Amino acid sequence: GERLFWSGSAGGYLAYRGRIEEFSDWLGDTMTRGATTDVVMLGDGRAPHAAAIRVIKRHGFDVRIWIVEHGYLRPDLILIEPDGMGGGSTIPQQQVGQAPETHAGPRWKGSFFRYAALDVAYHLSNVVFSKLSYPHYQAHSGIHPFAEYAGWVRKLARGPGRRKQQEQTISQIEKHEGPLFLFPLQLSQDFQLTKYGTGEPQAKVLKRILASFLAHAPTDAMLVVKVHPLDNGRTNWPEHVAFGGTRVLYLDGGDLDGLLSRASGVVTVNSTVGLTALQHGVPTLALGKAIYKAAGLTDAQSLDAFWKEPQMPDNARVDAFCQLLRFGFHVSGTFDGPGAVI
Repeated sequence: GERLFWSGSAGGYLAYRGRIEEFSDWLGDTMTRGATTDVVMLGDGRAPHAAAIRVIKRHGFDVRIWIVEHGYLRPDLILIEPDGMGGGSTIPQQQVGQAPETHAGPRWKGSFFRYAALDVAYHLSNVVFSKLSYPHYQAHSGIHPFAEYAGWVRKLARGPGRRKQQEQTISQIEKHEGPLFLFPLQLSQDFQLTKYGTGEPQAKVLKRILASFLAHAPTDAMLVVKVHPLDNGRTNWPEHVAFGGTRVLYLDGGDLDGLLSRASGVVTVNSTVGLTALQHGVPTLALGKAIYKAAGLTDAQSLDAFWKEPQMPDNARVDAFCQLLRFGFHVSGTFDGPGAVI
């Protein structure tokens, strides 16, 4: 898949065909011989990426590390961050407000179906051809692509039923007059969740949140558990949410901005929805390690206390922090279509 999308204009292509256990030694030797100046990686959570960072630090190489990913701020923005991202970020939050004045650049619109087509081409090429030239290849997620796609097929087949359930849930939310809280689910294989979360499976986190909500939130409060847009349905989240009874609703889809416009608070592990909530002026509690978890931004109370009296973010500090992120660590672009071409 890497070779399939490698542009000839990008220069030479050096392939590693050995085992992951031997990758660090190979990379160290390669960087020594090649006088490497920069290392660029998509995220920093996959085994080869973590190994590369360890090699650079262990050998004391004078090499710049760049992490490229979907932006903290969305849409139409790509993150380019040195050294680490998310829970491993080195962004100096104490320097909020000192972001460089930079032209915002053009706006690019990504396409889910175009991005999905690229994803399918990448993974199918790995499944069909990898063993021929990369005999030790292993998918980074640990989940076979066909299992992933089977989940999407089942989810698409349930489309009419899902839309009807979504409409009913949205109707219930609109009729609700008490406090409204939101817990956005993350993808279970998200490295930010597994590396910098609470150390628990997301299902266990959800159960703990539901128990706290039922015991400590006002009796007229409602909690909405919103599934991640790219969740393919392999986990039966409605079954987990049912533990909360009638005061907890499961929402698959819907308008996030509309929810945030009337939300009393957001609880998250470390989803980017937390940053979006802060931009909407919504009190936000981050249970894990997050780029935006700081004084003046997120609520520092316990989970039990949060339901009773959520603390508002400092809007001026939120604006300054987002200014720093936007002009210090993001560029306009997408990973598909015209926005992917520089």
